Amino acid sequence: MLPAKLISMVESNMVATGMTDPFPRPIAAIRLDGGRLCIDFVNSIHDRFAVAIEDYLATPERYAEWARRAGAIGAGEQIDLPRSERACALLMTDVRALRDAIYRLLIAWLDGVPLPDDALRTANHWLREARKDQALASDGQLILHVAPGDASLPLKRIALDLLDTLAGARAGDFKLERCANQSSCGWIFADTSKNGRRRWCAMNTCGVASKMAALRRRSSGRPARSERKRLGPAAQ
Repeated sequence: MLPAKLISMVESNMVATGMTDPFPRPIAAIRLDGGRLCIDFVNSIHDRFAVAIEDYLATPERYAEWARRAGAIGAGEQIDLPRSERACALLMTDVRALRDAIYRLLIAWLDGVPLPDDALRTANHWLREARKDQALASDGQLILHVAPGDASLPLKRIALDLLDTLAGARAGDFKLERCANQSSCGWIFADTSKNGRRRWCAMNTCGVASKMAALRRRSSGRPARSERKRLGPAAQ
């Protein structure tokens, strides 16, 4: 197991305070709007920048259920969750550390800055673990062939998808973007739209909320935050 070297400020606060919803939404109701497995993984924190944060993967059981729904566990595959409290804690440390590392790597890519070394070390650790389990199948496909019940299977598959995601973004197959709702959402997505102008993680959530906020501002005569900044103190 990887030690918890990379838990971000958001995630470390969640761990320290137990900031998870006491009545979590069903895994089946969780949106998968990222367009890539690794992006849906980092988007498993609901409203990353909000005051009240919900971690969709707060328990090993939810991690396993989400992984199956998101496609990190195949139909014929099974993982065995640890039974001891300590082993469960170690598994969730790995989950949070990889999630934070991938988030920071994707944000660095979006910002056009060098990828952070510590996040790279975490991602590369899981890439090496995944490579150990890869094999060439009879149909010529490279497959991930892991030990039955391996609880880290989803993390290995997510790490491999990160590699493909960055390669796809570099090749121009899609654009990596942030949701325009940066006041609370903080989600990322792969923009595969024809015109490359997708703005929201989902129009029916952040898109609608933003449009309603703009409508309220127009009704009140109050300019948007960016406009207030341009106009200066008189517009506050």
